[in-house]
Amino acid sequence: TKGAIHYLNTQEINENKNYLSNKIKSEKEIIALILGGPNNYYKYTKRNIENIFLKINENFIKNNFQLIVIPSIRTPKDIIKFANEYYGKDHLVINEVDKRAYLSALGLSKFIVVTCDSSSMISEAAITGKPVYVAQMKNKRSIHRFENFYKLFKDLGIIRNLDDKIESWNYKGLDEVNIAATLVKEKMKKNGII
Repeated sequence: TKGAIHYLNTQEINENKNYLSNKIKSEKEIIALILGGPNNYYKYTKRNIENIFLKINENFIKNNFQLIVIPSIRTPKDIIKFANEYYGKDHLVINEVDKRAYLSALGLSKFIVVTCDSSSMISEAAITGKPVYVAQMKNKRSIHRFENFYKLFKDLGIIRNLDDKIESWNYKGLDEVNIAATLVKEKMKKNGII
């Protein structure tokens, strides 16, 4: 498969799309920031996160977007608190892991920003067919595996780095789980297993 195997599907995203609708400003376009957490390769320092927030401000907030911040199970509590302090009441910060909020943010957003520490979350965002920006952070050790993953997804036209300008692009949503499941079922039928 290309990317990580995950549990999300487009039907579930569509069914939960409006979950956050009453908490956002309907006249604004939406940018979703999906936060991972520290791992063996990346530190979640306040400076690293503030750099990401500054890029989102320059690229999106100043262009009249509303931000939805979605934490993951690995997102440190102090980073969620910092997001609340930084963005205040003008933007929506989800304070705990909430699958429906995550699905809704993916469904409502025009652009998705995902932190670089999780190939799984980048793969999940890729199912939408929407532009996915990867928010890079300074690594603390070799990220050869991540670099190979980023290159593959860039070559597929799915991701770009969160830098200094907004660009819009399209690609066919990457639904590797269903492709793999279909192939496995075909092989099982061919071999008389089902």
